[in-house]
Amino acid sequence: MRDTILRSITDDQRNLLYDMIEQDDKESSYRARIILLKDKGYTVPEIRMAINHHDVNIRKWIHRFNEKGIEGIISRKHMRKSLKITDKIEKKIVEIATKNPRDQYGLPFSTWSLRVLAGYISNKELNLVNSISHTGIRNILLKHGIRYRQSKITLGTSTDPDYHLKKSELKN
Repeated sequence: MRDTILRSITDDQRNLLYDMIEQDDKESSYRARIILLKDKGYTVPEIRMAINHHDVNIRKWIHRFNEKGIEGIISRKHMRKSLKITDKIEKKIVEIATKNPRDQYGLPFSTWSLRVLAGYISNKELNLVNSISHTGIRNILLKHGIRYRQSKITLGTSTDPDYHLKKSELKN
């Protein structure tokens, strides 16, 4: 039997696939691994040995990626079935996600977490009857080529005018 062929992958797609591997969504993660292993030259039987999934499923995800790209392998299981995400809503989500929440919306933070973004979009911005999950938000952002990385918590400088004095006292 001939081995399944994978179409060429751009660097941006490859980066998105690596991001998908780090997701909480196991289905999308394993599908991304299949595509990346195939991209590295592994055959379907070799991929089966690496990830312990049936050849038929491995070929199915390669074919879906060939047809639809990243969107073809993103898991839709975690998105609520009763909530239809239209192109207009997706555009609005992408627009909100790419803006600074402090500057644009007057919120007390400067970076979005996926959970906060999902809550804000559902409750405040779009007034959705059904909420959209943070995984649904992540999938929409990935579909539009936006890689979301969890923000790092950093200890910045305090707004307290006596901050440096207090800090130096703590060190002594």
